[in-house]
Amino acid sequence: MEQREERLLVALAQKYAPSILSTLDRSGDPQARLGRLARRLADFNLLILEAEQPYSLQLIQRDVNSLIEEWLNGYIQFYLRICRDLFPSYARWNFQYIDNQWPILLYMAGEATPVIQRMAGYIVPYVTLRQFDNRVLDAELIGLIDLVLDELEAGSLSRNAFKQLRDDCAAILKQMLLNLRVQQLTLTPFDREIFTESQRIIPIRSDPPPVPPPAPPATLPEPISPRHDDTQHVQTTGIIPAVTQPPENGTKSPSPRAPRRETWERRPPVPPLPRSKTDE
Repeated sequence: MEQREERLLVALAQKYAPSILSTLDRSGDPQARLGRLARRLADFNLLILEAEQPYSLQLIQRDVNSLIEEWLNGYIQFYLRICRDLFPSYARWNFQYIDNQWPILLYMAGEATPVIQRMAGYIVPYVTLRQFDNRVLDAELIGLIDLVLDELEAGSLSRNAFKQLRDDCAAILKQMLLNLRVQQLTLTPFDREIFTESQRIIPIRSDPPPVPPPAPPATLPEPISPRHDDTQHVQTTGIIPAVTQPPENGTKSPSPRAPRRETWERRPPVPPLPRSKTDE
């Protein structure tokens, strides 16, 4: 099966993006090579999708074409929603089967290259990963969409427009997962790691902008000199005269003793700081 897929994607690259083949990394196992090729095609506006027949007996009795249409409509809505706010002049798209065999292999051609790239690098592998989960976590969806919009530099939108775009995309993705009736197969991997070891999505962490140091003053303040009136009120302190002769009885005068040092109770050692589970 992987030989068929690789052969079809290579033919697709020769037709639409021949420069890919001269620089493509062909090392590793066939699945890794296939994923790299599919991801590189996204750089040329082609989103590669693959799906197997429905995995339940009840769904097999339904029209397969309607199931495929429901699956693809989710990607269309997601693409159009982002383009409406960020790339309104590049919203055209079309789908095309690559051949007529199962598993079905097709591509979505979209004019907005950045959107196709993020869909290939995040949305498609996420749907493949979560398609069999019993529930969809809203917080995880919001985190994923935040990541996608951050890479699309959607921060130029107003706060309300950004929040509306994020919520709409998360809702579309949620419906895709809840209504998915075909088995989407793995093609493109995630562009980067987005989950921790406990399968929690890694939040976006942006460093605060550096604060420039304050500029040095143009002139330094004049030194403060004591006023004549202040020196008249300075009070002299009594000075203890030094002993120049021993007492008449011949004994030495007692030398001043250092203040007695209080005894300190022995304290227990400082306990170690607690460590997170990830440090162990």
